[in-house]
Amino acid sequence: MEHIFLFAIFTTILFVFFKLIEMKYLEQEFKPLKVMFRDSFIVFMSSLLGSYGYYYTQHSFSDFLNIVTENKTLKAEATQIFTDIPGF
Repeated sequence: MEHIFLFAIFTTILFVFFKLIEMKYLEQEFKPLKVMFRDSFIVFMSSLLGSYGYYYTQHSFSDFLNIVTENKTLKAEATQIFTDIPGF
């Protein structure tokens, strides 16, 4: 869970950095702090929800893509091999 927050924080820091560069060199006009805070909050929440959705649906999404592309792949963690005497 902490990876999700770190990803969202780093994404927001990069957004603010590039936004400040854009305002200083391209637009040559600084926006109010209220607008910067609102945009940064939107970027933080978007990256937080996007990474949360990615991390918690990663296996089901890859299974879906395997079905769509008709790949015949096996998951090693889902395959069970019995090497002992049968219990029946």
